[in-house]
Amino acid sequence: MSKKIVAAGLALAALTLAPYSANAAKSGNRVRVEDRCEQASFDAAIAPGTCVGNGTTTFDEFLAKLNPVDFGDHHWRFKVSGGSTIKLGQSISVVNTGGEFHTFTEVADPAGGCVPFINAALGEPGTPLEPAPECADPAIFPGSVIPPLGGTETVTPTTKGTHHYICLIHPWMLTDVTVK
Repeated sequence: MSKKIVAAGLALAALTLAPYSANAAKSGNRVRVEDRCEQASFDAAIAPGTCVGNGTTTFDEFLAKLNPVDFGDHHWRFKVSGGSTIKLGQSISVVNTGGEFHTFTEVADPAGGCVPFINAALGEPGTPLEPAPECADPAIFPGSVIPPLGGTETVTPTTKGTHHYICLIHPWMLTDVTVK
C-alpha cells in the first residue's frame, strides 16, 4: 500500500475528537488505547506526524509482527479496567495514551480493519482479512477516531448484549463489552 493512502487514512481519522463523559468516569469502565510507536521511523515510513509518541517500537519491528502467526504487534492494544461488563445506560471512557491515531469502533463481528496492506499482512498468503463491513461507511472514521496522547471518546451502548469494538486501523486491537 502506498504511503499516500495510509497518510490519507490517518488524515481522515484526525478529523474527530469526542468529549469525556462523567458517567464513564463514575462507572469505572475505562479502556486505555496503547501503542509504542517510535516517532522517527514511523514518520519516515508513512508521513510526518504519523507518530507523536515516544515509544520504542520501530516501524520495521511493527511490520515484522504483521503476519498470521503474530497477528499484529501486541504493544498496540486496548487495556480494559473496571471490567468488561456494564449496566445498560453506563458509558465506557476510552483514552488514547499512544502516539498514533486509533479508533474504538463498534462492529457487528470482529474482522479485518480498513487498511488493505494490514489486512493482507495479517491474512494467510493470498487471502487477506476481509475488512469489517463498517469500513464501507464513509462516516466511520470521523465518528470513532481517537487522537494520540490523551484523546478521548465516550461510548454508551444502547442495547443489552455483547458489543464488539475494534481499531479499524489495527484490527488485532479488540475487546468485547457485555451490557446487562
